[in-house]
Amino acid sequence: MRHGDEAPLDLGVVGAVDQLEPAEAPSREGSGRWRWAFLALAFVAGGVLGLVVADSRDDAAAYADVRLVSGMVMSSYGQADEVLPSQIEVTVLNLGEHEVEILGLQPHGTTVEPGAEEEEPLTAPPGEWVTARQDGLIVDCDAEVDAEDGVQIRVRDAGGTERVVEADGMPEYGGVSDALRYGCESAAEIYPDIGAMVTASDAESITIDVRLSNPGTEPMEVSALETDTPGVAAAAGADLPFELPPGESVGVPLTWTVTDCRLARTWPDPQVVYRVGRYDASLGTYPLDAPAQAALVLLTDRVCGDAP
Repeated sequence: MRHGDEAPLDLGVVGAVDQLEPAEAPSREGSGRWRWAFLALAFVAGGVLGLVVADSRDDAAAYADVRLVSGMVMSSYGQADEVLPSQIEVTVLNLGEHEVEILGLQPHGTTVEPGAEEEEPLTAPPGEWVTARQDGLIVDCDAEVDAEDGVQIRVRDAGGTERVVEADGMPEYGGVSDALRYGCESAAEIYPDIGAMVTASDAESITIDVRLSNPGTEPMEVSALETDTPGVAAAAGADLPFELPPGESVGVPLTWTVTDCRLARTWPDPQVVYRVGRYDASLGTYPLDAPAQAALVLLTDRVCGDAP
């Protein structure tokens, strides 16, 4: 065979036969199943995350829900100006579901004196009454306030946020701001003139007539007339409270009896305790004069005799 007539060299099949066969196409059924599984997992993860976010929002809303009401004014004293700023103690009820901290009070018609010392935070558990105090209050005597208004309270809620909330007053306790109005009035408008005289005496009691006069220009409500002298008691012979018109006077008999011989022999100067209005700011005392004190000493000797 001539070189030019040679047929092309046949090398045959190179490599394994199975490597040359076309590969099978991926199964559509398998890939779809994995794709749906992935989507399901993503949906579940998103749902859990959504629940966590929703719960967090609910918790934050609950922590921010602060509901307080103001109650009884426990004490109030001071003047209306910067010379002697007022101080007040008032009960507060937490109606919310979480504990809060009370940081300060500001009744309507007042401002807090700049630089006034802050009270320690007062914890107010849910459903409980606490007594909150505020010093350094300057009263605006010209401000108009409701007779049963509440008080603005600066709090730190359960989430740690500090803010001011409005605590409504309870009608049976009167208004918080009203208790501070005494600082706007002169002593003549607040306290009565008092005199006392022994009018009767027997084996077990003496009667002292206490005369109250109203030197002011407004009616005066007398709500208490008694004594805090140890070992004796004094019962008023008039219904309390009663109103004393301006410029008028009234005599109220006080019947004194011995309740504890040991204490009655050790008491200091006996005195009459009276209250004008409903608040401690209007609490006053009147010491008995020498004749009334002598009558009490004789009463104690008659009742107690040689008893220890």
